[in-house]
Amino acid sequence: MPSRNTDLKRLYDETASLIADMGIRGRISIEEMNFLLDLLELVLTNKEQSSFIQELKQWNPGIGEEEIDQIIKATLLNNKLKDFLSLSENREMIQDLIREKYKDG
Repeated sequence: MPSRNTDLKRLYDETASLIADMGIRGRISIEEMNFLLDLLELVLTNKEQSSFIQELKQWNPGIGEEEIDQIIKATLLNNKLKDFLSLSENREMIQDLIREKYKDG
């Protein structure tokens, strides 16, 4: 029976391959590909950022104000994720944008 580490490595490798393939084929932008690869690493290897992952799960692009979606996406894509998360005001800004998006509903 495979160990948990073996399963996580397989999951990481397969997901990273899919993300890279989508980037190479032009189905997602290079910025999106880099963000998704950083996010994958964050989710699978850096457990201290689990609260940020939970916050991102609340964001539902396409529902609510599109302008806020664009700001959140641009903010996330134009920053190196690890560096971005190291500053608490960046996380607070994303949290505030998500709250603002859903304040009326």
